[in-house]
Amino acid sequence: MSTRHFILAGTCLGVCASHPALAAAASLQSDARRVADERIAQDPGWLALLHYRERSDGSMRSQADQPGFFLSPEGKNSPAAELLAGVAALHAPAGRQDFACRFPARYEWLRTRLGHDGADDLIGQCPQLSQWLAGFPGQRISINFASGYLENPSSTFGHTFLKIYRQSGSELLSPTINYAARTDARDGALAFVFKGLFGGFPGVADELPFYRRLRTYTESEGRDIHEYELALTPGEVRKLLLHTWEIKDGAFDYAFLHENCAYRTLTLIDVVRPHAGLLKRFGMVTVPVDTIRALRHAGMLGAHWVWPSAPKRVRDVETQVPAQDATAAHRIALGQGGIGAIGRLPPVRRAGTLQLAYEYASVLIDRDEGERATRKAILGAITRARLELDDPEPLASRTVPATPEDGHDGGLIGSGLRQRAGQRGVSLEYAAFQHTLTNPLAGYEPHAEITVLNPELQVEGKHARLRRIDWLVAQSTIPASTLFQPRAWRLQLATRSETYAGRDHMATSLAYHSGMAWALGSDTVFSLLPGARIETGGGLPHHAGVAGALQAEVTRQGTQWSAQLALQAEKFIAGSTMRRLDVRATGELRLSRNLSVALGAGRTWAPRHVSELNVSLKWRQRSLANPLGRD
Repeated sequence: MSTRHFILAGTCLGVCASHPALAAAASLQSDARRVADERIAQDPGWLALLHYRERSDGSMRSQADQPGFFLSPEGKNSPAAELLAGVAALHAPAGRQDFACRFPARYEWLRTRLGHDGADDLIGQCPQLSQWLAGFPGQRISINFASGYLENPSSTFGHTFLKIYRQSGSELLSPTINYAARTDARDGALAFVFKGLFGGFPGVADELPFYRRLRTYTESEGRDIHEYELALTPGEVRKLLLHTWEIKDGAFDYAFLHENCAYRTLTLIDVVRPHAGLLKRFGMVTVPVDTIRALRHAGMLGAHWVWPSAPKRVRDVETQVPAQDATAAHRIALGQGGIGAIGRLPPVRRAGTLQLAYEYASVLIDRDEGERATRKAILGAITRARLELDDPEPLASRTVPATPEDGHDGGLIGSGLRQRAGQRGVSLEYAAFQHTLTNPLAGYEPHAEITVLNPELQVEGKHARLRRIDWLVAQSTIPASTLFQPRAWRLQLATRSETYAGRDHMATSLAYHSGMAWALGSDTVFSLLPGARIETGGGLPHHAGVAGALQAEVTRQGTQWSAQLALQAEKFIAGSTMRRLDVRATGELRLSRNLSVALGAGRTWAPRHVSELNVSLKWRQRSLANPLGRD
């Protein structure tokens, strides 16, 4: 550089130093040039903070749905425009404090990335943010997986939430962050399902102490909680909290099948580890257990604890006592007498009955069933009777909660041979997510079926046709007992090839069944589910009809093999007079964690007699990518 250039540069610096506005303008101009030259808008950290995802045409689009999440009018579709708006806010004397308080994680990242380190306590000058952060006095964090709640279809997949460990005091008082849909109590059942599937609810983050989550999940709803400490530094935990502040009041719409609790929890972790590629494992469907698998694959899971379900423990203890003792325990827990009546029982049976009665009465209190003072008085009476025994607790739960991430992956590709009505062909099957009652049980809740987007193609010679698409199938067949009588149910939305007047037509139907299930042994269940089906299709006289239905199943579930015998009978009560009767037997043998072979045989007696045999190989992998393109 020449002497003249040194003199000009020195003069410029002197002028800028004596005019703060000129200095700010020069600094802004310098940062804007750096943003362009260094392609900072493409930095994975920036893309994660704004939740940008690449679309099928290569462009970027943020998943945030609220305009207030962006500083630039073009921010939703332009990382560069939003970055320049952030740089401008960083240098604006009047707007810098507001930027730091609204988007503290974004503010800190941008300052650090542009080299503006130093004494800057603007975040500490945000009263509401400071008060909120004071509720999380810890530097360690865990992700918690609550197993599926089969009595509620929207909770069938399970749930995830975060826990920030207190630095001292009771762990049960540790605060948690829970991302969920803000629902409207005025919505009916159909509106709830529609909004839940298509993002009609805002997603919000709430904070409750850990003991409140335990009471809801493990006690009231009977769900196991698996807790995994995350390998994050204190600085990363703070960054995660700052970003939670930015999104906690509804920045995103909530969708049960994709942008749900699991996905949003993972995006929070993605912000602090943008190079881990956590979100690359997800396509159209996100289920909570897949987030645990993604974190394990990235090496981010630490110590593991299990908080077992109280109702599951009671169910297990109930199976260890004679039926008449379970009946006596039920009467005792409900305050219908019975303590004196068991006085003639042998001491071990008397102790087991009282133990079961006490634990069952505790579950009733946790579920707020009955008058609380009466329930506590009953517990006191049981306790006094147990104190007279040498061994007041002879029974131990034998149930070991399944480790969810060890189950088979959710995505499915299947291929098989099928013979139907004398015609032989090849079947090709895909599922975005699937676990059926005949799939290998390891890692999953028993008596539950979940399927999302499951089409099947039939190829016969040179002809191929779509046989069916199961859009959504969910089922729960928890067996009833003396102490518990849960509702068994099945929900199915499907498009299938159906026979009308001797010809096959595609028809779309919505079916719901509700009934009961009973245990026939340690691993076999019989279920009886009456229900109804609404069907639309060109083969029906009026293109729509309503049928009454009855579904009966005997299902054996195991870790290595499972089998099912199912009967389904239907009679249309509107739109047609047609009847259907179908019997099917299916079985599946596990070859490895993600590979199994399935066998099936079926017979339809109405509207025409058709027999079917099939054998298929099923290969499972992580929830499969979106076949329609990226987000």
